[in-house]
Amino acid sequence: MLGYKTTLLCAAFTAAMASAAAAQGTADCDAQFTALDTDGNGFLSDTEAPRDYARTRIDAITLQETGISPAEFAALCASENWAENKPEEGAPFEGANSFTEEQARDRALAWDVTGVSALTLDEQGIWRGEGQLAGAAVSVAIDYKGNVVTTPKS
Repeated sequence: MLGYKTTLLCAAFTAAMASAAAAQGTADCDAQFTALDTDGNGFLSDTEAPRDYARTRIDAITLQETGISPAEFAALCASENWAENKPEEGAPFEGANSFTEEQARDRALAWDVTGVSALTLDEQGIWRGEGQLAGAAVSVAIDYKGNVVTTPKS
């Protein structure tokens, strides 16, 4: 019987932790929206949230003309697609790249690379350029799969 009670307590604890994590995620998304909404109009413009607009273009999400609403931002923010950039092991991969330069730039911007220079498509099918990540200069490479790989510049 002690094993059964322990199992019930563990299940209850796990459920409580999941609920707390979800609430924390919602609070984080709300705080992010508030911080980005610099004009206070209740919608995010492309100027206020360029990373998020890039992500919506990548995911082919149609937005209202007024911008990203709090409800839309909350749904987008909670999406796995909004997580930090984690390129596949071994990326960038050589291959036929069908992205335009603007689409490659959106991918870099969606993963927090700002100030991206002109990109060039190399002979391996990888878009390459330079930018900033968390204030540091980086080389950026975007492969045909959409992996964004950054390398600190020395």
